[in-house]
Amino acid sequence: MSRGTAPSVNGGRPRGPYWPGLTGPVDRSFEASAKLSQVIWLFWRHRRHIVGLSLAAALLATLLISQTTPRYTASSTVMMEQRRNLVVDIEAVLEGLPADVASIQSQIEIIQSHNLLAQVAATLGLELDPEFNPALRPPGGLSSLLDLRQALPETWAATLFGPDARGGGATVNDLAGVSQESIVESLRDAVSVTPVGDSRAIRIAVESESARKAAAIANAIADQYVVSQLDAVYQATERASAWLTEQVAVLRSQVAQSDQAVESYRQANGLLQGARADLTREQVSDLSRQLILEQGKRAEAEARLRQIEGLLASSGAADSVSEVLSSPLIVSLREQEAKVKRRLAELGQEYGDKHPRLVSARAELRNIEEKIEREVERIVTALRGEAGVARAREESLRSALNALKARASEIDAGQVGLRALEREAEANRALLKTVLARSKEVRTQGKLLESDATVLSRAAVPTSPSAPRKVLLLAIAVLCGIALGTIVAVLRESSTVGFLSTQQAEAALGRPVLGLLPATGSLFRIGRPPEQELRDGPGSAYTEAIRSLRVMLAFGAAKDGPPPKVLLIASSLPREGKTSTALSLAELLGHFGQSAVLVDCDLRRPAVHRKCAAPLTPGLTDCLTGDLPVDAVLRTHEPSGLAFVTAGSGAKDPAGLLGSDRMAQLLERLAQRFDMVLLDSSPLLAVSDTRALARIAEKTLFLVRWAHTEGELAKLALRHLAEAKADVAGVVLTRVDRRRLSEFGLAESVHYAPQLRKYYGH
Repeated sequence: MSRGTAPSVNGGRPRGPYWPGLTGPVDRSFEASAKLSQVIWLFWRHRRHIVGLSLAAALLATLLISQTTPRYTASSTVMMEQRRNLVVDIEAVLEGLPADVASIQSQIEIIQSHNLLAQVAATLGLELDPEFNPALRPPGGLSSLLDLRQALPETWAATLFGPDARGGGATVNDLAGVSQESIVESLRDAVSVTPVGDSRAIRIAVESESARKAAAIANAIADQYVVSQLDAVYQATERASAWLTEQVAVLRSQVAQSDQAVESYRQANGLLQGARADLTREQVSDLSRQLILEQGKRAEAEARLRQIEGLLASSGAADSVSEVLSSPLIVSLREQEAKVKRRLAELGQEYGDKHPRLVSARAELRNIEEKIEREVERIVTALRGEAGVARAREESLRSALNALKARASEIDAGQVGLRALEREAEANRALLKTVLARSKEVRTQGKLLESDATVLSRAAVPTSPSAPRKVLLLAIAVLCGIALGTIVAVLRESSTVGFLSTQQAEAALGRPVLGLLPATGSLFRIGRPPEQELRDGPGSAYTEAIRSLRVMLAFGAAKDGPPPKVLLIASSLPREGKTSTALSLAELLGHFGQSAVLVDCDLRRPAVHRKCAAPLTPGLTDCLTGDLPVDAVLRTHEPSGLAFVTAGSGAKDPAGLLGSDRMAQLLERLAQRFDMVLLDSSPLLAVSDTRALARIAEKTLFLVRWAHTEGELAKLALRHLAEAKADVAGVVLTRVDRRRLSEFGLAESVHYAPQLRKYYGH
């Protein structure tokens, strides 16, 4: 559909691409483009509202920005250190700060804490700064109200503010002593502390009216935070050192007491301590070793004794026994024995058995053998003695060992308590050693204190204000204006009903549209009444529209016969311009030398008498119900010369009165005297009066308010006229908004195009 093509109507609501839902069924192949076209036309039609609201918002934002005090933001950065000073390899008294999110958030809370900010405020003297001390700001609000209390008379002050208006309330001087809480809260509002990404750095930003003040406060907060961290470590070190010193003294006393308890217990129980262990246990150990040795010696001696006794018992010779073999005497005797035996052998070969030399040698051999036997006997006796001595010594050692073991058992019972005392003493000594070493470490560490935080970067004096952000605020204001204008446009579109063009009205109502009457006012300008527009502006657009309507009534009806003599002005709803149209048309006929009379037939809510500034009575009802002649109720409007008849007194049955024969006769008499009789009526959908009147009128002019009266209502009103056998001359669209008509791009808007405005008076 082209721009100049009239949209169709569906159910009385305009449908088409000119505003949402302006046409009827749309081809699905063009549905997307139609929607885009609707949106574009929506913005184009309401461009004045959108642009106007955007400019107003921008102007308002500019005014607000100009009245806003510039604020500057300066920021410093502190870093949470994890590196420690390793001059002495000792553990710190206060553990270093971890770098997790919770710890960083905790440090942020410390920076924003009341104590730290109060110290900064005291250091910088912010209690004397009006920006942070509300009591020093210029009086206003509550202060002005308090001053007003003092200035008013006492009775007035008591009446307005109560009986304690003078003495019981706070004064401006009282507000000067504002608490530190207010100063700290003001400072906290100006401070913003945030972590820097995922690092251990924390940014401290301060907003102030002064650039230098913002930088000074940011640096002061950073310095105070570092100092507070160092002070926390120092305080912790001092407390730890004092506590450790006290504990060293206590532990030394405990160690002395525990050592004394060990010695006293040892002495009381006879528990003497040797070089390596208890003396009794050392003796038991020594005796055990000696007993073992003696048992070995005894076993060895008995073994030798049994061996030699066995040899002597079996063979009578013990030469193989080591003791015998090792005896020098026996060795010597054996050598002598051997020599004697050789000599006997030699002598036996030379001499006989009775030879003296042989006998002497035999005697010598026996003597040697006896000596050997005696020596062997002596050795055996010695072995028996040695074995006996060994047994005796073994028994002696065993007896002593058993005695010592009995003593050791007695001592073991006492060792239990001794070991408990010794463990306690050892624990006390170990604890004393640890605490003493830690005390020395802490005292050494106190000389090497360092903070867990450092100032990474100091705040510089900002050169440009951070607020207000003029470009951003203006952009937001313009966007808000556009959004508000769009909302207004949508609301206006959604509230628009009824017919927008003559084609719509003709297609929906099936009646010709004889004209469009423009509205004489707007949202921003209260226009003159339409009839006044006709009087004062003979060249106005409204006057031209009335002229066109007259022409249509005169020449359009000529096809079917002469112009109507009795014309009924009707509408479906109130406030559709019936009275104004009737007045305007009647006055226009007078300008053309035709006589016309306006009869107010709206007996329920008459309006002609107000328009013509005349009394309500006598009028139409008085003429119909009484004996008053027509001339008695006929009046003339002096400024325009218009003849009119008011509604008159109230009627019990308006519909019956208007449809009566007397009414028909009255209209016939008026038609004989005037060229046209115009009847102003009640709304068709409100009462039945107009239907009764339509039966006797020659023609009916049906008015429909432009973009307001819904099509279904207009159709229903026309059905009422059809039921009343009314002859409807045509439809007139009234109160047309010329500017909105042009926005919709309809063909009728060409009548009010800029190039044609020069033909109108205004």
